[in-house]
Amino acid sequence: MADDRGFFARLFRRRPPPSTAPAPRPEPAVLRDEDDAWLEQLVIAAGDGKRHDELAGPDALAHLDALWKGGHERLATEWMEKLISLPEAPADAVATLRARLVDRLDERRELERGLAHLEALTASEPHALRAHYLLAEHHRKLGDDVLALRHYEAVLARDLDYPNVRARVERLRAARGLAAPAAGETIAGADVVGIAGGARYRLVRELGRGATGVVYLARDAELERDVAVKLLHPHLAAAQQQEALGRFFHEARVMASLRHPNVVAVLDLEEKARRIVLELAAGGTLRDLLRERGPSTTMSPGPRSLRRTLERHAQLLTALVAAHRRGIVHRDVKPGNLMFRRDPDTPGVELMLGDFGVAHLPDAAGAVGADAARSRRPAEAVGTLAYMSPEQRRGEPPRPADDIWAVAVVLFEVLTGRHPWSRDVLLAGARTARDFDLPADALAGVPPALAAALAAHLRRLGDLDPEARPAADAALAEAYALRADVIAAA
Repeated sequence: MADDRGFFARLFRRRPPPSTAPAPRPEPAVLRDEDDAWLEQLVIAAGDGKRHDELAGPDALAHLDALWKGGHERLATEWMEKLISLPEAPADAVATLRARLVDRLDERRELERGLAHLEALTASEPHALRAHYLLAEHHRKLGDDVLALRHYEAVLARDLDYPNVRARVERLRAARGLAAPAAGETIAGADVVGIAGGARYRLVRELGRGATGVVYLARDAELERDVAVKLLHPHLAAAQQQEALGRFFHEARVMASLRHPNVVAVLDLEEKARRIVLELAAGGTLRDLLRERGPSTTMSPGPRSLRRTLERHAQLLTALVAAHRRGIVHRDVKPGNLMFRRDPDTPGVELMLGDFGVAHLPDAAGAVGADAARSRRPAEAVGTLAYMSPEQRRGEPPRPADDIWAVAVVLFEVLTGRHPWSRDVLLAGARTARDFDLPADALAGVPPALAAALAAHLRRLGDLDPEARPAADAALAEAYALRADVIAAA
């Protein structure tokens, strides 16, 4: 066994530790043969194109842990390096093994061996937070403040409250003579232009995050008002992803150009800082309202509540009229993207449409409408599954009718306090012409003729045939007529 093991060690060229590494911990003279042998067989099988699904599976991790806990720490890390380096190893397995490896190397104070793995992990979102933190700590200990700041700020871009990071960023920036960002302003970059020697927008707390960026509650020091600041994820600002960066700001400019009272206003735009400043929706979202009030109290039956529902319904449609006239299809209309400037129970508070992050924009020629959309190649299915139209789920070219379908889902949810489909039905994707039929108690207290008109309006918005759905302006006219009927019936 000893000769075979010596041959195997030479075959995989185990390297001695770097001269700068601390003295290795003594390891037991007796090896756990079953763990080493099992991992050896796994590597051989993977080299033959087999057992790739086991490379980071529970058995492999258990054998690696057994070696580690048995005192064979360096051997365990070397096995991880071999598994990572196998040709055709699945990317998710490699990422899992890399994350395990760098944590083990950090425990052994040999993180220098894992720097390349950490850099690779910064591109893997499930592991990027920890990778940036370990890189920041490494560079800080080496005295490289510039690189340390870069990685600490990438940590804050993902988690503003990550332990000790904000304080370290402030100390490092103060040491370099830069304005200390009391609330994490430098997530946007070290060269943000401020006012009066300091940062204009001081981040307070995280409000939410998505695929492209993080949104924070912030204080505008110049105008003394609260705003929402959206910062592009650092990994999307890399040179190889300039297209994503350009789209991020192009969408913001289109959103700003709408200048509509029912569209969240863009207040400031700073490409160098990778930052968009938006008006703050202090009243929260429609999703918050639905969750707060629950299925039984989302809407009290009767004309008075119906009037408010139709007012918000019309406000959403006016925003879509403005967008569709510009050739913009939002593609993610849902309660979470419908916001209130102030407390939604305050009379006269308007609904705003926000988050144009996956919106389809007009092409260079400004082509709009269904004919132009159908002439393009199939698009990627993007949006939120629960509010996607059937054709949107199939990845067909985006069209305004996609937004109208989503409006139908939102209206049904507000009227009934529940979604039109169960989770299983939603995942199956089956749709019928009766999906938007309102239950008998949804409009209790509403005159029968008015209830029938509203039910018919909802069915038209959610028609399975996108060509049969009304355009946003026609739907808006219907909403105004229904609201007038509600007022007359009050």
